[in-house]
Amino acid sequence: MDDLKEELAKQSGGVLTEAYKDLIRPSAEPVGTMLSMLPRTIRLGLSKWEKWIINGEESLKLTAEALQEKVKRIPEEKQCEPEPYIVVPAIQQISYCYDSKELREMYANLLATSMNLDTKWKVHPAYVDLIRQLTPDEAKLIRALQSQPDFPVIHVKQYMKDQKTYNDIAINYSDLGEKFCEIPDGIYSYLNNLCRLGIIDIDYGIYCTYKGAYTELDLKFRTTREEWEKSGGTIKILHGLMELTHLGRDFAEICLGAQ
Repeated sequence: MDDLKEELAKQSGGVLTEAYKDLIRPSAEPVGTMLSMLPRTIRLGLSKWEKWIINGEESLKLTAEALQEKVKRIPEEKQCEPEPYIVVPAIQQISYCYDSKELREMYANLLATSMNLDTKWKVHPAYVDLIRQLTPDEAKLIRALQSQPDFPVIHVKQYMKDQKTYNDIAINYSDLGEKFCEIPDGIYSYLNNLCRLGIIDIDYGIYCTYKGAYTELDLKFRTTREEWEKSGGTIKILHGLMELTHLGRDFAEICLGAQ
Protein backbone atom coordinates (compact mmCIF):
# COMPACT_ATOMS: atom_id res chain seq x y z
CA MET A 1 0.00 0.00 0.00
CA ASP A 2 2.97 2.35 0.57
CA ASP A 3 3.90 1.90 -3.08
CA LEU A 4 0.35 2.78 -4.06
CA LYS A 5 0.54 5.97 -1.97
CA GLU A 6 3.78 6.99 -3.67
CA GLU A 7 2.34 6.33 -7.13
CA LEU A 8 -0.75 8.35 -6.28
CA ALA A 9 1.45 11.23 -5.15
CA LYS A 10 3.24 11.21 -8.49
CA GLN A 11 0.03 11.11 -10.49
CA SER A 12 -2.18 13.55 -8.64
CA GLY A 13 -0.28 15.93 -6.38
CA GLY A 14 -1.77 18.78 -4.32
CA VAL A 15 -4.92 18.36 -2.30
CA LEU A 16 -5.66 14.85 -3.54
CA THR A 17 -2.24 13.62 -2.43
CA GLU A 18 -2.72 15.05 1.05
CA ALA A 19 -6.23 13.61 1.30
CA TYR A 20 -4.91 10.18 0.44
CA LYS A 21 -2.04 10.49 2.91
CA ASP A 22 -4.57 11.36 5.61
CA LEU A 23 -6.18 7.96 5.10
CA ILE A 24 -2.91 6.47 6.35
CA ARG A 25 -1.76 9.29 8.64
CA PRO A 26 -4.26 11.78 10.13
CA SER A 27 -3.53 15.36 9.21
CA ALA A 28 -1.62 17.27 11.87
CA GLU A 29 -3.77 20.33 11.22
CA PRO A 30 -7.53 19.61 11.25
CA VAL A 31 -9.59 21.48 8.68
CA GLY A 32 -11.52 23.37 11.34
CA THR A 33 -8.30 24.57 12.97
CA MET A 34 -6.83 25.74 9.69
CA LEU A 35 -9.97 27.67 8.79
CA SER A 36 -10.03 29.33 12.20
CA MET A 37 -6.64 30.89 11.43
CA LEU A 38 -8.01 32.76 8.42
CA PRO A 39 -9.26 36.36 8.67
CA ARG A 40 -12.95 36.56 9.63
CA THR A 41 -14.07 37.96 6.27
CA ILE A 42 -12.43 35.08 4.41
CA ARG A 43 -13.84 32.52 6.85
CA LEU A 44 -17.34 33.75 6.16
CA GLY A 45 -16.80 33.15 2.46
CA LEU A 46 -15.48 29.64 3.03
CA SER A 47 -17.79 28.54 5.84
CA LYS A 48 -20.27 26.81 3.55
CA TRP A 49 -17.42 24.71 2.14
CA GLU A 50 -16.08 23.64 5.52
CA LYS A 51 -18.76 20.98 5.95
CA TRP A 52 -18.08 19.64 2.47
CA ILE A 53 -14.33 19.42 3.15
CA ILE A 54 -14.78 17.66 6.49
CA ASN A 55 -17.43 15.29 5.13
CA GLY A 56 -15.24 14.60 2.11
CA GLU A 57 -12.41 13.52 4.37
CA GLU A 58 -14.79 11.31 6.34
CA SER A 59 -16.00 9.72 3.10
CA LEU A 60 -12.43 8.91 2.09
CA LYS A 61 -11.80 7.41 5.52
CA LEU A 62 -14.94 5.22 5.44
CA THR A 63 -14.18 4.04 1.90
CA ALA A 64 -10.59 3.23 2.87
CA GLU A 65 -11.84 1.14 5.79
CA ALA A 66 -14.22 -0.78 3.53
CA LEU A 67 -11.46 -1.22 0.96
CA GLN A 68 -9.05 -2.53 3.57
CA GLU A 69 -11.48 -5.29 4.53
CA LYS A 70 -11.97 -6.29 0.91
CA VAL A 71 -8.24 -6.32 0.13
CA LYS A 72 -7.64 -8.61 3.14
CA ARG A 73 -9.68 -11.25 1.32
CA ILE A 74 -7.35 -11.15 -1.69
CA PRO A 75 -4.45 -13.66 -1.43
CA GLU A 76 -1.24 -11.73 -0.83
CA GLU A 77 0.41 -13.10 -3.95
CA LYS A 78 -2.53 -11.79 -6.01
CA GLN A 79 -2.50 -8.25 -4.60
CA CYS A 80 -1.28 -5.52 -6.93
CA GLU A 81 -1.36 -1.77 -7.38
CA PRO A 82 -4.41 -0.40 -9.19
CA GLU A 83 -3.85 1.55 -12.36
CA PRO A 84 -3.53 5.33 -11.77
CA TYR A 85 -6.28 6.00 -14.34
CA ILE A 86 -8.63 4.04 -12.06
CA VAL A 87 -7.55 4.99 -8.55
CA VAL A 88 -6.93 8.73 -9.01
CA PRO A 89 -10.36 9.70 -10.45
CA ALA A 90 -12.06 7.27 -8.06
CA ILE A 91 -10.52 8.94 -5.00
CA GLN A 92 -11.40 12.34 -6.40
CA GLN A 93 -15.06 11.31 -6.64
CA ILE A 94 -15.29 9.52 -3.28
CA SER A 95 -15.24 12.83 -1.41
CA TYR A 96 -18.66 13.64 -2.93
CA CYS A 97 -20.23 10.47 -1.50
CA TYR A 98 -20.14 11.28 2.22
CA ASP A 99 -23.90 10.79 2.57
CA SER A 100 -24.19 7.60 0.51
CA LYS A 101 -23.00 4.25 1.80
CA GLU A 102 -24.18 2.64 -1.46
CA LEU A 103 -21.90 4.75 -3.67
CA ARG A 104 -18.91 4.48 -1.30
CA GLU A 105 -19.32 0.72 -1.36
CA MET A 106 -19.34 0.73 -5.16
CA TYR A 107 -16.07 2.66 -5.26
CA ALA A 108 -14.53 0.32 -2.67
CA ASN A 109 -15.53 -2.74 -4.73
CA LEU A 110 -14.16 -1.11 -7.87
CA LEU A 111 -10.80 -0.37 -6.24
CA ALA A 112 -10.57 -3.81 -4.63
CA THR A 113 -11.22 -5.51 -7.97
CA SER A 114 -8.52 -3.37 -9.58
CA MET A 115 -6.05 -4.50 -6.88
CA ASN A 116 -6.42 -8.21 -7.70
CA LEU A 117 -4.21 -9.65 -10.45
CA ASP A 118 -6.98 -12.07 -11.43
CA THR A 119 -9.67 -9.41 -11.89
CA LYS A 120 -8.02 -6.03 -12.56
CA TRP A 121 -8.39 -6.52 -16.31
CA LYS A 122 -12.20 -6.43 -15.87
CA VAL A 123 -12.17 -2.87 -14.50
CA HIS A 124 -12.89 -0.36 -17.25
CA PRO A 125 -12.01 3.31 -16.58
CA ALA A 126 -15.55 4.28 -17.62
CA TYR A 127 -16.91 2.56 -14.51
CA VAL A 128 -15.57 5.38 -12.32
CA ASP A 129 -17.56 7.91 -14.31
CA LEU A 130 -20.66 5.71 -14.31
CA ILE A 131 -20.71 5.66 -10.50
CA ARG A 132 -20.27 9.45 -10.49
CA GLN A 133 -23.49 9.81 -12.50
CA LEU A 134 -25.60 7.62 -10.21
CA THR A 135 -27.83 8.51 -7.29
CA PRO A 136 -27.96 6.18 -4.25
CA ASP A 137 -31.44 5.07 -5.34
CA GLU A 138 -30.13 4.17 -8.80
CA ALA A 139 -27.44 2.03 -7.18
CA LYS A 140 -30.23 0.20 -5.32
CA LEU A 141 -32.12 -0.33 -8.58
CA ILE A 142 -29.07 -1.83 -10.25
CA ARG A 143 -28.69 -4.25 -7.35
CA ALA A 144 -32.36 -5.21 -7.65
CA LEU A 145 -32.03 -5.79 -11.39
CA GLN A 146 -28.88 -7.82 -10.76
CA SER A 147 -30.81 -10.17 -8.48
CA GLN A 148 -33.55 -10.87 -11.04
CA PRO A 149 -33.05 -11.38 -14.78
CA ASP A 150 -35.99 -9.19 -15.83
CA PHE A 151 -38.63 -6.88 -14.38
CA PRO A 152 -42.04 -5.96 -15.83
CA VAL A 153 -42.66 -2.43 -17.09
CA ILE A 154 -45.74 -0.89 -18.73
CA HIS A 155 -46.62 1.98 -21.07
CA VAL A 156 -50.14 3.36 -20.57
CA LYS A 157 -51.84 5.19 -23.46
CA GLN A 158 -55.08 7.15 -23.21
CA TYR A 159 -56.86 7.11 -26.60
CA MET A 160 -59.49 9.70 -27.51
CA LYS A 161 -62.89 8.81 -28.98
CA ASP A 162 -61.48 8.85 -32.51
CA GLN A 163 -59.11 6.03 -31.44
CA LYS A 164 -56.29 7.78 -33.32
CA THR A 165 -54.99 10.50 -31.04
CA TYR A 166 -53.76 9.63 -27.56
CA ASN A 167 -51.91 10.90 -24.50
CA ASP A 168 -49.22 9.02 -22.64
CA ILE A 169 -50.39 8.56 -19.05
CA ALA A 170 -47.32 6.60 -17.97
CA ILE A 171 -44.16 5.67 -19.84
CA ASN A 172 -41.98 2.89 -18.42
CA TYR A 173 -44.06 2.59 -15.26
CA SER A 174 -42.65 0.19 -12.69
CA ASP A 175 -43.14 -0.47 -8.98
CA LEU A 176 -39.39 -0.76 -8.40
CA GLY A 177 -39.39 2.73 -6.94
CA GLU A 178 -41.90 1.76 -4.26
CA LYS A 179 -40.02 -1.42 -3.46
CA PHE A 180 -36.42 -0.25 -3.38
CA CYS A 181 -36.04 3.55 -3.52
CA GLU A 182 -35.89 6.15 -0.79
CA ILE A 183 -37.58 8.57 -3.21
CA PRO A 184 -40.12 6.39 -5.11
CA ASP A 185 -41.39 9.27 -7.25
CA GLY A 186 -37.94 9.58 -8.80
CA ILE A 187 -38.32 6.24 -10.60
CA TYR A 188 -38.98 7.78 -14.03
CA SER A 189 -35.84 9.92 -13.87
CA TYR A 190 -33.84 7.02 -12.48
CA LEU A 191 -34.83 4.66 -15.29
CA ASN A 192 -34.23 7.31 -17.95
CA ASN A 193 -30.75 7.93 -16.56
CA LEU A 194 -29.89 4.23 -16.37
CA CYS A 195 -31.02 3.82 -19.98
CA ARG A 196 -28.96 6.87 -21.01
CA LEU A 197 -25.87 5.38 -19.37
CA GLY A 198 -26.41 2.08 -21.17
CA ILE A 199 -26.80 0.17 -17.90
CA ILE A 200 -30.36 -1.04 -18.51
CA ASP A 201 -32.55 -1.68 -21.53
CA ILE A 202 -36.35 -1.41 -21.75
CA ASP A 203 -38.01 -3.32 -24.58
CA TYR A 204 -41.71 -3.58 -25.45
CA GLY A 205 -41.03 -6.20 -28.09
CA ILE A 206 -40.58 -8.80 -25.37
CA TYR A 207 -42.25 -9.31 -22.00
CA CYS A 208 -42.02 -11.23 -18.73
CA THR A 209 -43.58 -14.68 -18.96
CA TYR A 210 -43.89 -15.63 -15.31
CA LYS A 211 -47.42 -15.78 -13.89
CA GLY A 212 -48.87 -12.51 -12.60
CA ALA A 213 -45.93 -10.42 -13.77
CA TYR A 214 -48.13 -7.48 -14.80
CA THR A 215 -51.15 -7.94 -12.55
CA GLU A 216 -50.25 -5.34 -9.91
CA LEU A 217 -49.04 -2.81 -12.46
CA ASP A 218 -52.21 -3.10 -14.54
CA LEU A 219 -54.40 -2.73 -11.42
CA LYS A 220 -52.80 0.65 -10.68
CA PHE A 221 -54.68 2.03 -13.72
CA ARG A 222 -57.94 0.07 -13.43
CA THR A 223 -59.94 3.04 -12.09
CA THR A 224 -58.47 5.35 -14.73
CA ARG A 225 -59.40 2.87 -17.42
CA GLU A 226 -62.99 2.39 -16.20
CA GLU A 227 -63.66 6.12 -15.90
CA TRP A 228 -62.15 6.97 -19.26
CA GLU A 229 -64.00 4.22 -21.09
CA LYS A 230 -67.29 5.64 -19.78
CA SER A 231 -66.54 8.78 -21.81
CA GLY A 232 -66.01 6.77 -24.96
CA GLY A 233 -62.24 6.65 -24.92
CA THR A 234 -59.89 3.71 -24.49
CA ILE A 235 -56.95 2.91 -22.26
CA LYS A 236 -54.31 0.63 -23.75
CA ILE A 237 -51.53 -0.85 -21.67
CA LEU A 238 -48.40 -2.15 -23.37
CA HIS A 239 -46.31 -4.73 -21.52
CA GLY A 240 -42.54 -4.59 -21.69
CA LEU A 241 -39.44 -5.88 -19.99
CA MET A 242 -36.57 -4.16 -18.21
CA GLU A 243 -33.16 -5.78 -17.74
CA LEU A 244 -29.48 -5.03 -17.34
CA THR A 245 -27.50 -4.70 -20.56
CA HIS A 246 -24.23 -6.59 -21.04
CA LEU A 247 -22.42 -3.46 -19.87
CA GLY A 248 -24.80 -3.21 -16.91
CA ARG A 249 -24.16 -6.80 -15.83
CA ASP A 250 -20.38 -6.37 -16.01
CA PHE A 251 -20.59 -3.04 -14.19
CA ALA A 252 -22.79 -4.54 -11.45
CA GLU A 253 -20.47 -7.52 -11.00
CA ILE A 254 -17.46 -5.26 -10.50
CA CYS A 255 -19.04 -2.50 -8.42
CA LEU A 256 -21.70 -4.43 -6.48
CA GLY A 257 -20.18 -7.89 -6.38
CA ALA A 258 -21.24 -11.12 -8.07
CA GLN A 259 -24.69 -12.45 -7.21
